[in-house]
Amino acid sequence: MSNKKKLILIGVGVIILISLLSNIGGNSDSTPQEPREELILKAAQTEIKGDLKGCYEIVDKNYKVKFGQKSYENDVVTIELKRISKDLPYDRKNVVIFPEAEESLAENCAGFGIEILNIDGDVIDKKSANSTPYSWDEMTAALQLLPDETTTIAFHFDDLSEASSFRITSLIQPNEKIKTTIEKEAETLIDIAKEASKLSSDIETEEALEDAKEALELLDETMELTGKMLNILEH
Repeated sequence: MSNKKKLILIGVGVIILISLLSNIGGNSDSTPQEPREELILKAAQTEIKGDLKGCYEIVDKNYKVKFGQKSYENDVVTIELKRISKDLPYDRKNVVIFPEAEESLAENCAGFGIEILNIDGDVIDKKSANSTPYSWDEMTAALQLLPDETTTIAFHFDDLSEASSFRITSLIQPNEKIKTTIEKEAETLIDIAKEASKLSSDIETEEALEDAKEALELLDETMELTGKMLNILEH
């Protein structure tokens, strides 16, 4: 084979190899996105909107957007909130964030949301105050602040490239799911009472009598728990 033909075959091989490598790289979910310019957001207003207005305010400063570096990553902006003088409309020991309501006997649910504005002041994206937060721990900590304390809450979006400013929203609602929890507990109490009654009627030995006493003691404890749950609902 002539040297000319060898060079042609080598050239074709190199082209094919480069093409294959390009395709492999393009199919990866972790392909880096094109770098974006630094973006700084300002609060459209330091006063927050909604039910916790007057209880919190936005710390007035520049907020840098953390752009996602991979195709599957979101853009994130972290906002600093400060507790101010107005009393909270809930008991700090008796409130949870919305996603935890179903598993809690707390009286109230609360949370913070955000509205993203473009350069014309129009809302282009938002996270509602009752949606699942970026960080559950951050949102919970924010609801527990004392006057003059500050904390940060992060929010994530698909793309914040067109963002210019933001507003923080807030919401507090009674925990309606507590009723469902009470109903489930009541069903459990009924089952325990039935079992205790059955044990009491079937006593034939001393061992069975001890079992019945234990069941009745458990019934007393569960009835006490019911009383506490009813007190929560009445308040």
